[in-house]
Amino acid sequence: MLIDWFTVGAQALNFLVLVWLLKRFLYQPILDAVDARERRIAAELNDAETKQAQASQQRDEFARRNEEIAGQRGALLAQAADEAAIVRQRLLDEARLAAEALTARRRQALALPYLAAIRPYARPYLRMIEAAHEKSTSAG
Repeated sequence: MLIDWFTVGAQALNFLVLVWLLKRFLYQPILDAVDARERRIAAELNDAETKQAQASQQRDEFARRNEEIAGQRGALLAQAADEAAIVRQRLLDEARLAAEALTARRRQALALPYLAAIRPYARPYLRMIEAAHEKSTSAG
């Protein structure tokens, strides 16, 4: 068997042209697509990390605000309870004073007709008591 060196050289050249064509038109576009996809995925991961950091920061801010609001709410509730107790006591005092005044007016209104009715009967007894008192002070 004889080796034809021209055919071997032509086949080697043919193989090299085929490799160059495959690299240029098939392999390189696939590598470029893979690189573009890797860059896009890396950008999305960076974006996701940034958004996660922002969400964590916002969560911490909301937690701090909630604690602050809870503290303010407690202080406001305590203040409102104190004010309510003061207003309640003032209203009770006013109601008690009004009741006492009403009771005094009622007693006075009831006592006037009673005193007017017993006055004629009480005068002789008052005179006897005054006379007895004068005797006891002048004798002693």
